[in-house]
Amino acid sequence: MPNFQARRRHRTGKGYLPPNPKQWENEHNGLDLREDLGISLDCALPHEDAFDLLDRVTVLPHGALTEAQESVDHFRGPGTGAWSGLALPRPDGTVLVLFNDSHPRTRIRATLMEEFFHLRLEHRPTTIRVYSSDGGARSYNPSAESAAFGSGAAALVPFRALKAMLQAGVAPLQIARTFEVSEALVVFRLKVTKLYRSGRRLHAARP
Repeated sequence: MPNFQARRRHRTGKGYLPPNPKQWENEHNGLDLREDLGISLDCALPHEDAFDLLDRVTVLPHGALTEAQESVDHFRGPGTGAWSGLALPRPDGTVLVLFNDSHPRTRIRATLMEEFFHLRLEHRPTTIRVYSSDGGARSYNPSAESAAFGSGAAALVPFRALKAMLQAGVAPLQIARTFEVSEALVVFRLKVTKLYRSGRRLHAARP
């Protein structure tokens, strides 16, 4: 594997990074993962393979926990659709990553990549409150959440490929299908990489 800092320096000025310095760390994190997996920038990222890079991590749909059916039913019930996924450290040093199996595949992929980067970036675990009286499900660290989600989104939809497809006239919906993500995630990436306005102009100008 190339030197970590060297391969990041190699990307500077070569079209890998968007004109938004605040996003560069997330972009590098996403590109690092694709390089580690040995996959190109213009294909869907196999999120299952990403977790193979982590030691002692198991990924399961929460519906697979048949011994905790009450909790499974709770998270599938009304008002719980916003719950997406979480990583649970175990006393033996392993980590269990659970995801809401009632969600569409595109959302599950985004969820799992966010959880992957929480682990890869060694974020401090949040405190889980399953049946809290105030409705709060967990503690919240905005910086960690932003880094994990932003890095996961960058890995799923790389800037360089996104820009090339946009300039070639590919619509956001088709870009989403290429990368196996939601159209909303593609729009998010267009906005944080400063491509949104130029994309609207390009598509407006086409017959």
